[in-house]
Amino acid sequence: MNYTISQLEIFPDELFLDLFSYISPIDLYYAWHGLNCRISAIIRSIQISFDLIENSNENIRALDYFSTQIVFLRLSVSNESLDFRKLPNLCSLIIDTKLTKKQLDSVQPSYLPHLKRLNFSKWSKNEEILNEIIFSRHSSNEQNIPWLKVYHLPKLPSYFLTNISQLSHIQTMIFDRVTSCDINLILHLQPTLCRLKVTVVRWMSEDMMLTVSLNNKNFQHQYLIHLHATMNTCNRLDDLYLLLSYLPFLRSLYIACDNLTITDFEQLAYVIMTCTPQLNSFNCSFKQTCIEPIEKLHCMSPLFRHMKLRRVEWGGGWHYHCITTENL
Repeated sequence: MNYTISQLEIFPDELFLDLFSYISPIDLYYAWHGLNCRISAIIRSIQISFDLIENSNENIRALDYFSTQIVFLRLSVSNESLDFRKLPNLCSLIIDTKLTKKQLDSVQPSYLPHLKRLNFSKWSKNEEILNEIIFSRHSSNEQNIPWLKVYHLPKLPSYFLTNISQLSHIQTMIFDRVTSCDINLILHLQPTLCRLKVTVVRWMSEDMMLTVSLNNKNFQHQYLIHLHATMNTCNRLDDLYLLLSYLPFLRSLYIACDNLTITDFEQLAYVIMTCTPQLNSFNCSFKQTCIEPIEKLHCMSPLFRHMKLRRVEWGGGWHYHCITTENL
């Protein structure tokens, strides 16, 4: 009996691997898994990114099947039966919902040894127990393993307010909403922090800002080299100037703010020159209603020479101008 090999069978593994990277885990499991031994073996060899958006039987079966292959997991819905201990190769975990205490207790290096990035879009008192694990020196040092490196939170957790010892090993932190006082605390408690991304809101009076400045007059953070700051501070950069005065070793800076005046640009250029002498990368996005001659800004600092004035169109014929280093 003649046996004809199908065109699919002669495809090299590399083509299947490339193809499967565009297919969702659900479709991989139900449409491709089990076609033949070779394809099933290829599927078993790939890394899986899984977004749990509903607790359907199809999703849960696929999640269970790929559990040891999942490197990225986003939880958009609660699932009390999900056991993180069955995800030993997980590298990135995004939480958009509530976790059980058992699930929170499972977020530790003994169960998730490869976890590098953890993201919470919401935060409550229930999650506070997690910080005891994350910032524990036992988790990072005594076990001698490279654990969590990027931690993203919506706001400063109360753990920072009650802890008096320095926190270890987190290299990058991202906060969706913090004040200058919060940043001051973050820098003091995390002396080895390398990268910080924040949206700064202004809840401080002038007197409070002066007090913070005086209390930290001689403070210098030795490791922070990348700062990404969105200033939601009533069109002012005062809070940023205070922050930059702590960061003499900063190398990369991104700022987003609205409606800066020519005086603001002059002050920013001066602070960058005096407070961050090692800065070699500057990017920005300033939405403007008052348009300044871009050539005038270029002359203020060598780091401003890449600034461009862009007209950004909105729907309905509206537009605004943006001074930016980005390609809009």
